[in-house]
Amino acid sequence: MRGLGRLYRIIATTLGLVIGVPWLIGTFLFFLACSLAGGFLLFSMLRGLFAGTEMLSDLPSTALGVLGFALCLIPALGLGLLRWSDYTGISLGFLRRGDSHGSARLSTRKERAALQRGDGLLIGRDAESGRLLRYDGPAHLITLAPTRAGKGVGTIIPNLLTAKRSVLVIDPKGENARITVRARSGLGPVHVFDPFGVTGLPTAACNPLDRLQRGSPDLGEDAAALAEALVMDPPGQVSEAHWNEEAKALLAGLILFAVCHEEAGRRTLASVREYLTLPPERLRALLELMQESEAAHGLIARAANRFLGKADREAASVLSNAQRHTHFLDSPRITAALARSDLDFADLRHDIISVFLVLPPNRLDTHSRWLRLMVAQALQDIARDAERPQERHRLPETATEALSGPEAVSEPSGGPERARTASSGPVLFLLDEFAALGRLEPVERAMGLMAGYGIQLWPILQDLSQLKAIYGTRAGTFIANAGVQQVFGVNDFETAEWLSRMIGKETTSYQSHSQRHGSDDPLTTTTNLTGRDLLTPDEILQMPAHLQLLRIQGQPVTLARKLRYYVDPEFKTLFDPDRS
Repeated sequence: MRGLGRLYRIIATTLGLVIGVPWLIGTFLFFLACSLAGGFLLFSMLRGLFAGTEMLSDLPSTALGVLGFALCLIPALGLGLLRWSDYTGISLGFLRRGDSHGSARLSTRKERAALQRGDGLLIGRDAESGRLLRYDGPAHLITLAPTRAGKGVGTIIPNLLTAKRSVLVIDPKGENARITVRARSGLGPVHVFDPFGVTGLPTAACNPLDRLQRGSPDLGEDAAALAEALVMDPPGQVSEAHWNEEAKALLAGLILFAVCHEEAGRRTLASVREYLTLPPERLRALLELMQESEAAHGLIARAANRFLGKADREAASVLSNAQRHTHFLDSPRITAALARSDLDFADLRHDIISVFLVLPPNRLDTHSRWLRLMVAQALQDIARDAERPQERHRLPETATEALSGPEAVSEPSGGPERARTASSGPVLFLLDEFAALGRLEPVERAMGLMAGYGIQLWPILQDLSQLKAIYGTRAGTFIANAGVQQVFGVNDFETAEWLSRMIGKETTSYQSHSQRHGSDDPLTTTTNLTGRDLLTPDEILQMPAHLQLLRIQGQPVTLARKLRYYVDPEFKTLFDPDRS
C-alpha cells in the first residue's frame, strides 16, 4: 500500500506539471496579447487625437512615432504582467511583498561604505571588508555595554587618539589620560583634572565661582545652576523633592554671598561649606547679615529671608540636607581642585582642548558631585559662548596654561585673552560611567536641545536599566536623540529584549505539510509568510565578544567588529602603554 501511495503521488505531480506548465504559459501568452492590443489601441487613440490619423492605421514609421508607441506599450505590458501574476497566484515572485510582516534587515556593503568615508568619530570596523566605520553627523551617540566589555579599548581610546576636536572625557581610572596624553597634546592643550593623583600627571583645577560676575544680570541663574549640580535628586523619591529644592535655594544664596562679599581668595565652594557648618549662633548671625545685603539684585537677602522664615524643625531639615549634599567639600583634595581656574570651558569651542576628569571608581559614590559640577559648568559655559559669540570670555588672573604633555608643567597664560584657532567639529563629551552623574538637568537639556550649540554628547552606560533608573520615563530622550546606538556584550535580558524590538522584524517563510489521516492522498505542501525578530533576545545575548550592533539613524542595523586600539594597525604609533 505504501508503494502504491508513492506511485500515486508521482503520477499526480507529473500530471500537475503536464497540465500546470502549459496553463501558465497559455495564460501568460493571453495576458501578453491583451497587453499588446491594449497598448496599440492606446497609441492609436492618442495618435488620432493629436495627429488626426485614423485609429487603426499602420504601425508608426517615424522615430517620434516609435517613441510614442513604446511609451504606450511599456505601461500596458507592466499592467498585463501584474494582472497575470495576480490571476495565477504567483505574484510574490514578481512583487516585492517579502516585507509584509516586517522589513528589518542587516545593512548592505553599499550602505556600510557610506560609513567608511570622512574623518568622523570611530564607531567600529566593517565585519567583511575590515575598514573603519565612522559617524560624522551632528547627532549625539550612546553606548550600552557592561563593565570589562571593551568600552575603553574599542570606543573611548580610539577616538581620543584620532578625533581632531575638543573633548571632555570622564576617566575614572586615569588610564585614558595616560594612554592618549601624547596624542592629544599634539593637537592642543591638555588639562587633566586629577584631585587624587591617580594618573601621575600634573593636575589642573577649576573654580566654578570664578565664572560668576558680581554685576552680571545672570548672576542669580548661574548660582542656581551650581546649586542644581550640587544637589542630586534621588530618582523616584518624591518625598525628597521639597527638601532638595529648599536646599538648592539655601545653597544658591550662600554662593551669591561668597561671590559678592568675600575677598578673591575665599570666593570658593569651600567657603560655602564653611558657612553651612558654622555653629548655630554664628550661622544665624551670617543669615542676618545676608538679610541686610543689597547685592545680587536682592537675591542674597531673599534667600536668607526664605530660610529664616521657616519653622525650626523645617529649617533644621533643610540645613541638614544642604550639609549632606556638600559633604564632599570636606576633602582637601577636592577643595584644592576647586580653588583656582586653569581654563575657561568656553574655549573648547574654539581651540582643540582636551579635558580629562579623573575620579577613582572607589570614590564615585562619595565624590561624584565634583564630576557633576565640572560637566554642568562645561555645558553651561559652551552654551553661553554659543548664544553670545560677541562676548569675549576672560580667564581669571590665577589661570595657567594647560598641560602640553605628560611631563609638562603649568606656565603663565600670557594675558587674560587667548588667541583661538578653529576646532574641526563640535565639542565631544565622552561620558564614561554616565550613571555616576545622577540626574543632571544640563545633560538632559543638552541631549535634547543643544546639538546646534557645538556640543556632541556620548553617554556610556552598562545597560538600559541604568538610564531608566536615573531618568525614568524621560530616558527615551537619550535614545531618541542618539544618531548612533552602539551595543555590545549584552548580559541582561531587558536590554536584549529592548534592542530586539528596536531592530524590528523580518518577513520569513515556512512550509507546512499535511495529509489526511489514514489515506493515500498525496502530501500537501503549503508555503506561509510570517514575521520573525531579525535578532531575538537570546541571539543578542549569545553574540560573539568581538562583534557589536550599531543602530544608525535612518539605516538598517549594522553588525560590526569592535575596535582594539592595542592591536589595530591604525593606532600602532599613537598611544603610550599604560604602565600603572
